[in-house]
Amino acid sequence: MHVWNRQTDLPELRCSQRRAGRAIVCAGLLLVAVGAGCSRWAGFGILESPASGAASQESPTPPRTEKLAASNEASRAPPTGGNAAKGSAGRPNPKIDALREWQSGRRLISSAEWTELARDPNPLVRQTAIEAAAARQAPGAGKLVLSGLEDSDLQVRLAAIAGLALVAVPGADEKLKGLLNDRGDLIRAAAVRATIARGHDEVLERARQDPSWRVRQEVADALARRPDPRGAWLARQLLDDPSPAVEAAVVHSVSRWPLAQAGPILLEALDKSARTTREAAAGQLALVWPAADRFPVDSPPGQRKEALAQLQAAFRQEFGAEALALAQSANAMAQPRRVPPAQLAEAERLLDDLRQSLHSPQAAEESLRRLKAFGPALVPALEQITAETHVVLPEAIYRDVLPSFRPEFAALFKLRSPDVMVRRRGAEELAGITRQTPLGQLALTRLAEVAVKEPDSTVWRSVLAAIAADGSEPSVRLAYAAASHPASAVRTAACEYLAEHPGPGHHAVLLAALEDPHSGVARAAARALGAGGSLGDREPLKRLLGAADESLRVEAAKALTRLGDPAGPAALERLAYSRDKTIRRQVAVAMGQVPDPTFAATLVRLLDDQYSIRLAALDSLPKVVELPPAEASAAASLSTEDRVAYWKRTVRH
Repeated sequence: MHVWNRQTDLPELRCSQRRAGRAIVCAGLLLVAVGAGCSRWAGFGILESPASGAASQESPTPPRTEKLAASNEASRAPPTGGNAAKGSAGRPNPKIDALREWQSGRRLISSAEWTELARDPNPLVRQTAIEAAAARQAPGAGKLVLSGLEDSDLQVRLAAIAGLALVAVPGADEKLKGLLNDRGDLIRAAAVRATIARGHDEVLERARQDPSWRVRQEVADALARRPDPRGAWLARQLLDDPSPAVEAAVVHSVSRWPLAQAGPILLEALDKSARTTREAAAGQLALVWPAADRFPVDSPPGQRKEALAQLQAAFRQEFGAEALALAQSANAMAQPRRVPPAQLAEAERLLDDLRQSLHSPQAAEESLRRLKAFGPALVPALEQITAETHVVLPEAIYRDVLPSFRPEFAALFKLRSPDVMVRRRGAEELAGITRQTPLGQLALTRLAEVAVKEPDSTVWRSVLAAIAADGSEPSVRLAYAAASHPASAVRTAACEYLAEHPGPGHHAVLLAALEDPHSGVARAAARALGAGGSLGDREPLKRLLGAADESLRVEAAKALTRLGDPAGPAALERLAYSRDKTIRRQVAVAMGQVPDPTFAATLVRLLDDQYSIRLAALDSLPKVVELPPAEASAAASLSTEDRVAYWKRTVRH
């Protein structure tokens, strides 16, 4: 036991206290030095970026990453923590500012300096470095673009894909071809955009059938430079797209064509169910052809059809010959290729022989051998036969003949297996095939036959992925069956499919789904009902405006807004005052998806909210407030802080 001694112990205690004090002072100086950004970038005028893991209390995703990554369910990119665009104290990021100034030619950065920035821990700095180097076509930019394709951050990869269209990169076309099959729709959309920029317009037809509206919108945007029969045919196909955003993009692109070519397509757009499409087409057409100014966008369907018939007659009278020539060329491209009569007759004879020989195994085997010898042309022949006669093909054809010609039939054969793992592999293979080539009608009909009673939810998710881009009757029938599956994920996916392929026939299924105990299913059903463009009984949606789940309220309000019901915008305005920051952000996004000029004041108020909400409001404001093209482009190039100030001035004045 130690006995306290004032003579010896007190001096030692004081010495220990002095040593501890000096340590605290040294630690404080070190923290001050680190906080000041003591590095070689301090002399360059750039502060060190905060580590990607250092987050503010809200941990918002960097600009553009948040908006895009949330909707790219397949990319699986991990969210980026921290406030990437700013320092920890909310200051602008000088590294990004320096790279932007270099990109615009307002300052010089050495190769070593921008190369170092391309390795920065902040993904937004890496993204900006790739964008700037590619835009300037700096020496070494190609190598930087290639490394960016492997980056862990989604936005960096998207910047690298865009860079493939700007700099010389060995094997760029092959890399883009591979990216067209990526599971992430944002990656595929960026790859389509870069492929088109490299002059490979053949990608348009494939991208038109992509299950994601974002990819299809890239095709719609590209049509602005295609005022020819092929472009007119693609425009007509996309005017029937289930996504109003794609239809609006078609209208915008076609409006840049000469009037004789654009007029017939814009007139067709006036007959679409989506009000936004009709309004956009009428507005664009009236700018160059005043007669269209009289079109009653909001009148009942009967009055609209009568007014449209008058406009079409007037247009034919004024531009008849030139417009008719283009329409006939486009319609000729849309005609399906038919099997030569002799070949069709031979396929029918072989099919009859097989039916008559089924009682004899040896004769049936010989008939199947002759059908196999017919070759791959048997598939289109059988498609035409079944479409014209509605005959049911013998099971042996699906089992023993067709799998040798087309991989989709080999995958379909696996769906008949009693082994669930085999069925899962078959369904996954089928989904992979449709990412490159759509299924023919024969394969779709067969899929509906074998999958409609499937119990496994994993198989169902792959099946729904396989039919995502197809709106034919067999696919719709499958979606109806999936809407009553025991697994909520399958029911949700079914509602999402019906949203992509809207129609009044879906209303009964979707109205029932609004009562689903799983809120995710009810939200998807509300979105699908809103996508339909019209709904007789809106009361079930209005009842959801009082749901306990505020996220479900947002979807119901958005759907009602799409349907033109005044209860929708009013509900969104109320939800913008939610105590839940996630709901306030959803409202800011929703207001851009269903733009209404009355939302402008609310969106400006949300600019003073938390960072992620501010970004969502900034993204929605240009969709709500129409600006002249030059002014809109200038506003989009501003920094986040300057955009906030710009919109506050613009809307309040």
